[in-house]
Amino acid sequence: MNIISNCPICEEHSLHVIGKDNIQTQQCINCGYVTAEKFKLNGLKKEEHSEYKTLTDDMKKWVKVENDRIWIPTIMTLPIGMLYPQNIDNLVNHKTEMKWHFADMIEIPEEERKDYPVEGQEDKFYERRIDVDNAKVYETFLEGMAQLNDKLKEKAKSKPTKIKLPKLKKMK
Repeated sequence: MNIISNCPICEEHSLHVIGKDNIQTQQCINCGYVTAEKFKLNGLKKEEHSEYKTLTDDMKKWVKVENDRIWIPTIMTLPIGMLYPQNIDNLVNHKTEMKWHFADMIEIPEEERKDYPVEGQEDKFYERRIDVDNAKVYETFLEGMAQLNDKLKEKAKSKPTKIKLPKLKKMK
């Protein structure tokens, strides 16, 4: 099943419902909130729900409850980078606010790779990392998605896909 509907969080017609039965995810492309079957409350308070208890403190602050479900902000990790929520201190109104960040995936210089060991694999080191120190900040998830889309288009232009066709045997 793949349905686009109105989001109960932002009320925009941008909620994508993917999957069926117990493997269904609801992802809003406008506000960035997501839920799944495992986040159904079934009459529980959010604080009593087993999945809620596993969330980080920040994620718990950002949780929204609608339609008897827990909704959380998306964390999207792709080979080109990561789009994720993070708190920012607003110096104007002295409040902490959630903003969307996009961090590029970057190459780790050869001489620095020893600082990024692959856990459980002796003498193996990561070659790339997500550059959260230089993440770009966006007011909305949609702005972050637009940046992500632009980066994907840019990558597609620089690396055209080569299609390898299988060799055919001659018929006699």
